[in-house]
Amino acid sequence: MPQKRGKRKGALALHVSPVVEPCMILETFPTAEEFYKTYWGKKPFIVREYIPAALIDDMIDGDSLAGLALEEDIKSRIITNNDAGNEWTCEHGPFEDDRFDDIGDKNWSLLVQNVEQYHTETAALLKYFQISPRWLLDDIMISFSAPGGSVGPHTDSYHTFLVQGTGKRTWKISADKINDQRFADNPHVKVLKHGFEGETFEVNVGDVIYMPPFFGHEGKTIDAAMTFSVGFLGPKLSEMLGDYAQYLEENEDLNPRYLAESLGRQSTGFSLGQGAQDVIKGNVIAAIESDHFACWMASYFSKPTHEEIDPIEEDDLTESELLAQLKEGETLFRPEHIKLTITISKDGSFNLAVYGDTISIPKAQAKIIETLNAGNDLAYDDIAGLNDKDHAITLVTALYNRNVLVFNEDN
Repeated sequence: MPQKRGKRKGALALHVSPVVEPCMILETFPTAEEFYKTYWGKKPFIVREYIPAALIDDMIDGDSLAGLALEEDIKSRIITNNDAGNEWTCEHGPFEDDRFDDIGDKNWSLLVQNVEQYHTETAALLKYFQISPRWLLDDIMISFSAPGGSVGPHTDSYHTFLVQGTGKRTWKISADKINDQRFADNPHVKVLKHGFEGETFEVNVGDVIYMPPFFGHEGKTIDAAMTFSVGFLGPKLSEMLGDYAQYLEENEDLNPRYLAESLGRQSTGFSLGQGAQDVIKGNVIAAIESDHFACWMASYFSKPTHEEIDPIEEDDLTESELLAQLKEGETLFRPEHIKLTITISKDGSFNLAVYGDTISIPKAQAKIIETLNAGNDLAYDDIAGLNDKDHAITLVTALYNRNVLVFNEDN
């Protein structure tokens, strides 16, 4: 038996470094201030078990997702890949029932967009991303993938939270934006030609990954899995200017014609002089700086990304009928799948838009705006405590009749 040795005086003790988690893994979800300062658009992160498993159980399952993929107006696709992970094919829906009978048990993914509009229980996921810019929400896209399923190494032009539902996947993630945006010669999918360098993480039920635009990521399925992608996409400048031009066209008093007044010698012949340019530019700037621009923005960003979506229809209530139900103790809340946008005019009033329909709200009713933003319930006492109670009842009734507010059935 080896003889035990005592510790020599002055000898250095062996130091064992503790196991350190990769820097992308956070212990908790960041605060709003930290999120925008450190992460939004700048770096990815992972939070383990952020979404409760019980909530995921209430969301759409694989069979129901496949059912949506059979519908004509719902955007869906199936991406298949080979074992080597270097060939992909893509089919666009709607699909026939028997497509899923012979699809096999590995190397494929079904992706369906705008699921929050068709399965409102799934929209409850959005409550966990209240600090995000909800007015930029594109959709919740859901993928069901068989073992080995992958859409390859790629980047996106939008911000996304990748929520792991059922099953297990690995994600390879780049630490920086990918500058080499060359794609493989594949007519079906846009995968990075040369891949990217990055760390690989395994994710399980409830784990969340935040991916900023243009960071490389590649998911691979270990066990049959569902991934919920909560995406935020900003429009191009040309898209916004085109839509605002249409808004001006529909409001003739906001759309004056250029009458070429106060021209000088610089504008003779074919020369468009600097003075004329400045007048035209000034007209464009004036149109953008007007209060109408804030109103238009509310309408524009509240429109659904999928035009065929119709708001849920409910029976209208009168003010007295709605007030009676509130007095009986019922409360109103904003469903998560309803898309809103709120802007503030120069006089402090609010422009609240839902599905492109805008309501003007005086600044005295800011309490209602705060409630809508926070996702809190609205009770009779909340309205009774406002300075202009009668106007508040009129406003709340209008919001109810536009499906912005609904009664909480849990009461």
